[in-house]
This record gives sequence, structure tokens and C-alpha cells, in this order.
Amino acid sequence: MNENNITPEDFKRCKNDFGINLYDKVLELRKFEIENFWKRTLFFWGTIAIVLAGYFSSKIEDKYLIFISLIGVLYNIIFTLSIRGSKYWQEHWETIAVIYENKLGFDLFKSETSAYIDMKNRNVVTYPYRVSVSKLTMLLSDLTVIMWFFLWIKDIIVSCQKESLKFEFSCDSEFHMFTIYVILLHIVMIGYLILFLKNGKVIYRNSK
Repeated sequence: MNENNITPEDFKRCKNDFGINLYDKVLELRKFEIENFWKRTLFFWGTIAIVLAGYFSSKIEDKYLIFISLIGVLYNIIFTLSIRGSKYWQEHWETIAVIYENKLGFDLFKSETSAYIDMKNRNVVTYPYRVSVSKLTMLLSDLTVIMWFFLWIKDIIVSCQKESLKFEFSCDSEFHMFTIYVILLHIVMIGYLILFLKNGKVIYRNSK
């Protein structure tokens, strides 16, 4: 059943035959996605806080910080993609709800209330703005990606300056095997992330 071709009779038939109110079900799924959005956000932020605490711990040697910053970059990329997925499905069900409202002849999500709210007597400090909290969360996740990226670049530069990473062929060098290990780890982790995003069907595209 295509939501664009649905009729009021289809709503009645679904409720009578299956005991399902399609509009209520759509609102329920929207609520489910909103709850999952914040649950995922809290999970990721909790883990990011642990990683940050580990990164800035004075007990960790400088040459090992590059591993934490690499994990921070990759983890935050996954974080920002995850909450974008949650936001997509929330808007997906909101769009279907609007379509159903058009079919049933009433407004809920389409209603505009700003004309009924008195903004003139609001305090400048507590003045409300029509902003998207979920999109601000996306912005914050993007900023953490940028922060971790610069920490990662900083750690690469510092490691090279302190010769923790030594890009030269020397079999008797103490840092030679460590450099190879760092390079291999970067190739495996970044390569697998790119491979998974490209071939793992992470991003779904509508087929025509």
C-alpha cells in the first residue's frame, strides 16, 4: 500500500480488519525514532567522554596518543553518521504523517502556531527561537570530528618531531617497527571504515 495512494476508506479498513490505526502507528514510530536518537546520542557522548579522559591522562606516553586520536576521529565519524540516520527516519515518519493528514483532512504537523504566541512581552534572555535541537546535536558531533582530526594531525607531527615515528629504512632502529605498526593500523582501520561505508549498505538509496 503506497501512502500517496491511500484513501480514508483504507484507514477504516485497516482499523476494522486489523485493529491498526495507521496514523497513530506513524506517530508511535516517530516517537520511537526520537527516543532512539537521544539514547544513541547519550551512548556516544558517554564513550567519547571516556576516550577524551584517556587522551588527556598524564599516564599515557606521547607516542601512544596517536592511537587514541585515530580512534576518536573514526568513532566520531560513526557518531555523526548514526545520528543523521536517526534524524532521517524521524523526518521520514513525520512526512508520512503529513501525507496521512492530507488524506484525513486535518492538520497537526502542518499547523503554524507562531501567530498565536505573544513574543512582544518575552524577556530578551529567555526569548525562544525556532531551532532544531537534533540538528544542533549534529553540529556538535561534526565539531567533535574536527577537534579529533586536529588532535590526530597534532599527534602525527609531534611523533615525527620526537622521532617516535621514523619514516626511513633502518633495520636497527628502535622506532622502525613501531612506525610500521602505526602505518599498518591506520591502513587497516581507515581502509575498513571506507570499505564498510562503501560496500556495507550503510547508506540506503531509493531505487527508481
